[in-house]
Parts: sequence; C-alpha cells; structure tokens
Amino acid sequence: MQEVIKAIRSAKSAIILTHIDPDGDAIGSMLAVHLALKKAGKKTFMYCRDPVPEMYRFLPDADKVKNEIKPGRTFDVAIVLDCAYSSRVNRTVDLKSLTGKVINIDHHPDNSKFGSINLVEKISSVAEILFKLLKKMNVNITKNIAACLYTGIMTDTGNFRYDYTTADTLAVAESLARSGAEISKIAMQIYETKTMSSIKVLGAAMYRLESSESGYVAWTVLPKQLMDSLGAKSEDLTGLVDYIRSIKGVEVAVLFREECDGIKVNFRSKFNVNVSQIAKNLGGGGHIRASGAELKGPLESVKEKVLAEVFKVIK
Repeated sequence: MQEVIKAIRSAKSAIILTHIDPDGDAIGSMLAVHLALKKAGKKTFMYCRDPVPEMYRFLPDADKVKNEIKPGRTFDVAIVLDCAYSSRVNRTVDLKSLTGKVINIDHHPDNSKFGSINLVEKISSVAEILFKLLKKMNVNITKNIAACLYTGIMTDTGNFRYDYTTADTLAVAESLARSGAEISKIAMQIYETKTMSSIKVLGAAMYRLESSESGYVAWTVLPKQLMDSLGAKSEDLTGLVDYIRSIKGVEVAVLFREECDGIKVNFRSKFNVNVSQIAKNLGGGGHIRASGAELKGPLESVKEKVLAEVFKVIK
C-alpha cells in the first residue's frame, strides 16, 4: 500500500482502467479513484472497453469513461482495477505502451500479479481496498466518492449477502453512509430500476431454464438471435444468474449467452462448490462463489463442454 501511495503521489497523470463487461465494483472503484486524483490536481483518463451500464450512469462523472485510447498517449502511471489478469482490460490494450508503472489493485484470489506494484487483498471488493487506501492517503471521502465506493461494495457483496462480507466490510459501509452516500437511493437505482428489455430477457431465460436430474445444477441459454429480438444488451443480464441460484435445491447455476465474439458463461454457487476452479479449467476465473469464462465455438458445443466440466468438478 505504501508503494502505491508513493507512485500515485509522484504522478501527474494517470490512466484508470477496469475490466470488460464492467460491474458495480469496477465502475464505482474507477470513478472513486478518478474523483480522488482529480481533487488532488492530477490529470486522469478513465478507460473501459465496454460502455458504463445504464444502472451505474447516475454516479458522478460516469459520462467521462472512454471506450478507446488514442494511439501514442502515455501516462505517468496506469491504475488497473478489479482485474485478475491484464487481458481482462482488453487483449488489444498494451499497458507497457501506456506507462512505465502499472498499479494492479484487485481482490480476486487468482490474481496473476501482473503489475509493477500489486495491491491484492482477498476481501469483499476493490472498493473496500480503495477505502483503506484513500484513508491512508488522508483523502477526504466526499459525498461523491462515498457514493462510488458504496456502490462497489454493495454490488460485489450482493447487497451484503455473499462471502467476504465481514464486520469490517459493514463498518466501511457505515463510514461511507456517514460521509454522505445515499444508501437507499443507490440501492433503488441499481436493484429497483429495470429496463423493459431486462425484464423481457429475464422471462425468456427462466422459460428456457433446464436442470440436472437431481436439481443440483441449473442453467439457461440465451442465443444472440433471442437477445436481439428482445432488444436486450449484456447489461440487461446483470443479476440474472443469481435468480437461477436462488432456486431451492440448486447449488450451481450457469448462464450461457451468445455474443458476436464467442460464448460468455457465468457461474454461481451457494455453499459447497468452488466455481472459480470450474471457470479456471475453462480458461476463465473469478471468485469461489461467482466466476466466469469466455469460450469460442458453436453454442451447443460450448454448453456441452461447460456442463461436462461442471459435473466433473461436483462429482
């Protein structure tokens, strides 16, 4: 943490990057770092390959996140957030061409330590790590910074329900609320404000639901043609796999979604299965109870391969 503080303080410019298909922790953490550095008089540039999902666009400066980096741009430091591997930013982004110093801040247990400086801690979220970092730097946690960090913690803990939600996590959330984070408004924006297309695709996904004979594993498949017919985007699927996990008797839930560049697979488990191992075996990664992978090939073939891996691990 001291190395990170030293690197940030000596930098005049920073590029802040996070992973493809950004979630609440990715976006909230990115915006919090941006706001803190801007407050310190530093030049910042925020990059994410994919657009900020609609549900997070209420956060301050969310409209300033860019989806491309002009060739030749360089920065004093690159701060990579919530990425276990550098490839999670975008395989076409070469971090070494952007800067000579890469700060990797993450909480995934399988982090590859790809940074010049690696601040990796197995806790609830990157946002919780950043709260401690900003406190060490004596940064005043403003209302806007608090809203961003609270969003990251709340979403990555499933509204304080998942593993790694500790007493310390709750204490940080309380501190952020005292700093001005409007917790009911944030929860309403994220969990109670849905697009019509997200409700339609949820219905379609549940209608197509399948399960193993025991009911221990359940999955659904969303072909691209179906997504297009419903006008649904990737962000409309946020939380969908959690509905499958919530079914009584289901231990492992799997969501398959077909996109232009391949098949994206999301895994969730309740108590007994480490889905990060399943994802890792398929070239992906993540957390013990929430992981993902991307595979190439026909949808049906990918589905068979993934389910075979699931059943092999749980056997």
